[in-house]
Amino acid sequence: MIRYFTVGVLFMSIASCATLPKSYQTNDEVIAVGIGPEDMVVDSITEQPRLLLSCSARRKDEKDYGEIYVYYPETGANRILKRTGEPQDLAFNPHGVDLVKVDNDLVLLVVNHEHEKHINSILRYRVIKDELVFQNKIVDPLISSPNAVTGFADGTLLVSNDAKKPGNIAEVLFKLKKAQIIFWDGTKCSVASEKYAYTNGITNKNGKVYLASTMQNKVWQFDIKDGKMLNREVIAKAKGADNLRFDGDDLLVACHLRFLKFLKHYKAAENLSPSTVYRINPATKKRTVEYYDDGKQVSAASTALVFRNSLYVSGIFDAKIVRKKN
Repeated sequence: MIRYFTVGVLFMSIASCATLPKSYQTNDEVIAVGIGPEDMVVDSITEQPRLLLSCSARRKDEKDYGEIYVYYPETGANRILKRTGEPQDLAFNPHGVDLVKVDNDLVLLVVNHEHEKHINSILRYRVIKDELVFQNKIVDPLISSPNAVTGFADGTLLVSNDAKKPGNIAEVLFKLKKAQIIFWDGTKCSVASEKYAYTNGITNKNGKVYLASTMQNKVWQFDIKDGKMLNREVIAKAKGADNLRFDGDDLLVACHLRFLKFLKHYKAAENLSPSTVYRINPATKKRTVEYYDDGKQVSAASTALVFRNSLYVSGIFDAKIVRKKN
């Protein structure tokens, strides 16, 4: 997702348009959730399978608000997950999230922005049924402008920075390749890969890491060894690529193809912004349109995932997600 301090400059600097798909959804199920469900993950391990959604006020004129929502597809119920054990002075403004099994614990990783304090961090929570129990807060100068996070079973993780210096207009305007991907080994941070312009979604599977860039319009695949991302390979071009999620062996990537419309939607909810989701097969590098909506159902899609044969799509700003009807 593109945060508000650079959103205007970002989209004005890459305002060329990609071709929109010819067909679009017209009758999806709209599900009300918390405001700004920018990212979401499937929790199929907890007793009742569900989606966890990272919800936060993301428009500049909105009052600070941040929660992790849970949505139960079987019943249609949704609510806020209780968080316990946090530092008293923590400001919770969640961004990218990931869910990973570490030993016997289910751990939710949360990119967090404490705007007034100018603190960016990764928060780790143990998921226990209907409660998020705070474990620790990872703060490091290398986690400079975090956007997305992906975790590994050994407890290590990778963080995608969208810039080397938060709010640096020059980095965005001139597409400077200064963004870095950071590896956390459980104790300290190091640079896993670098020289990117506005990296966004990141995920991993079967020893491979996958990374998207909003400004470079690409999705890459890497090997990872000893905290380093190696053998970078472009597996697809994707205009305005945002978050990445796996469906089987395929990647789903939400994309922003109409940047000026995105900017207008950022300013006001009534201004619709088309939503596009691509399906990418890393092995064949084939890219197909999985979903398209002109913005009436969901604007500015940021994450797409499949759960029990249904496609769910979330947007950056509005208090809803959609479920594609089969």
